[in-house]
Amino acid sequence: MIIDVHTHLSTRDQWGKLFLEAFYAGRTDYSEIDMEVTPDRHWREMETASRAIVFGINSIALKMNTPNNDIAAYARAHPDEIIGFMSVDPNAPDALDEIDRCAEDLGLRGIKMSPVYQHYDPNGDKARRVHRRAEELGLPILTHAAYHVISNTPMEWANPLLYDPVAREFPRLKIILAHIGLPWYTDAMVMIRKHPNVFADISGGVPLRPWWGYQALSMCHENGVIHKLLFGSDFPICTIPQTINALRNVNRFAQGTGMPQIPEDDIEGIIHRDALPLLGLD
Repeated sequence: MIIDVHTHLSTRDQWGKLFLEAFYAGRTDYSEIDMEVTPDRHWREMETASRAIVFGINSIALKMNTPNNDIAAYARAHPDEIIGFMSVDPNAPDALDEIDRCAEDLGLRGIKMSPVYQHYDPNGDKARRVHRRAEELGLPILTHAAYHVISNTPMEWANPLLYDPVAREFPRLKIILAHIGLPWYTDAMVMIRKHPNVFADISGGVPLRPWWGYQALSMCHENGVIHKLLFGSDFPICTIPQTINALRNVNRFAQGTGMPQIPEDDIEGIIHRDALPLLGLD
């Protein structure tokens, strides 16, 4: 069983000009990645997954717009395999109405959030009302809690530790910290160790930043929380096979050294973990 908790469904137009300019401007090593993700392409790529969570990103600040209706239509076309998450910008005046509409009318089952893309304080009043409604409705949130290269993105709101007050105020809210919080993987480990309903996904980080990925997994193993790491590919940034291969080769940094190795059973546990019961999505 492979449950991919982190995949994108957006066309280049929906990603938006600001995002794509930064993406292809040489500040990343992603220039060969095709960001045009249609439903047909996404479906083909998810062939190796048992189920996948999919979403777009809506951001007023960066002019990113993937209609939640599009995500819902795709999820309805594949109800046994695809789980749709809505994207709601906390800065939108109608954010709560959109959450209610997406949950009740469209059947979307979680919320994709990003202080970095959407320019909001995770502990501000706008975010608090979204977190409260998500907890009330039993909607898990998957939040970008990692660095980014777009020049005007607010890095001061990216650190995973900012979700400590959120998890204390909303203890029943299921929170996924994307990308193991890279480069703040120690802080992500602290969060998933402290809070029962906070998890981290390994999307993007292990395949694209393998040295950071090894350190993050080693830290989680050493502190007994590797069972709270969820498999995610970050497609189209990485594919499922690329992510699995990176996980199974992560110990190469420790070979011939005194550094700790992550047990093979733990690595396979990440790959085959059934995340859905943990997130209330089973």
